[in-house]
Amino acid sequence: MEQVERAAPVRRSWWRTKTFAAGAVAVGVIALLAVLGPVVAPDYVSFDIMLIDPERGVPLGDLGGISGDHWFGVEPLMGRDLFARVVHAMQLSLRVALVAAVAEVVLGLLVALVVRRGKVRGQLRPALMWLALLVPVNLLVEVWFAYTGRSLLEPPTPSWGAMLSDATVWFDLDPAFLLIPGLLLVATVFAFLLLGLGMRER
Repeated sequence: MEQVERAAPVRRSWWRTKTFAAGAVAVGVIALLAVLGPVVAPDYVSFDIMLIDPERGVPLGDLGGISGDHWFGVEPLMGRDLFARVVHAMQLSLRVALVAAVAEVVLGLLVALVVRRGKVRGQLRPALMWLALLVPVNLLVEVWFAYTGRSLLEPPTPSWGAMLSDATVWFDLDPAFLLIPGLLLVATVFAFLLLGLGMRER
């Protein structure tokens, strides 16, 4: 009971810090996008070459073919919906990063339990902080492995890192193909960093 009473003011104090509040809101938006995006746009496989310039291989229209039907535009050459592919890749990468972060924190707590001879009181706050900070680290590791061609996913399943790798070739002709998933990755990393750093503030 005493531990619960102490934890409640700690959680309320987090929301008083601008860093934590901004991070929590940003992570919430990203989580909604990762969860609801694949529901809104389930088809990440279908091709539509009618949306592609037959001579240059780039999407027709401005900003990579962004339109009411294709919110992030379409991929060069194949015309697959970029929003659908990005949100599916985002969901898979975040899932891997979160599972890995939980495993790392649990392992850390078990080590602390052994070292401190069963006394782990007061470890909830640092455990949550490290959970938030480890997610972006694991995310970048997963994306890097996929970027360098070592993804466990097989095409046509979208991979954030593989998508960025493919997009670098098209940057001169279709910069949106790289900038959209790239900036979303940056925003995701900073959102979790803000959340974790906000937990350090009192």
